[in-house]
Amino acid sequence: MPDAVDGAEFGIEGGWAVTRRHRIRWSECDQYAHANNTAYLTLCEDLRVSHWLSLGGRFAIGEPGPVVGQMEVRYLRPLAFDDEVAVTMRPGTLRRSSLTHDYAIWKGGLVFTCRAVLVLVRHGSGEKVPIPPAMRAALLAQGATEE
Repeated sequence: MPDAVDGAEFGIEGGWAVTRRHRIRWSECDQYAHANNTAYLTLCEDLRVSHWLSLGGRFAIGEPGPVVGQMEVRYLRPLAFDDEVAVTMRPGTLRRSSLTHDYAIWKGGLVFTCRAVLVLVRHGSGEKVPIPPAMRAALLAQGATEE
């Protein structure tokens, strides 16, 4: 799971279920060494996938898994090649077959925020399925709330 990160080092505020350190790679940048807007979303995706797996989720045909139904993002400050950042994630609200995740990227304070609505579907059929009870309990223990 993600590396231990000292929140004060990056100016992290609030409680987060998952925190990971990341250094901006050249492949995430444009020709001027600015981090591309899609790189921020990929960092969120990486946390989402590792979090799903840590909760016992799988990615296989016939198994339920999360798909992104909606994302709302705010780019507050630019990042550049070789910047070291902290990426954070926490579960938000839970419904029957969907949940929200909040993400943030930090470097000397808040740089980026994102909220994603994830819908649990059965891979292969696309049928919406309920969040499994054990996973729901784990998400609630990490600070999620029932809607």
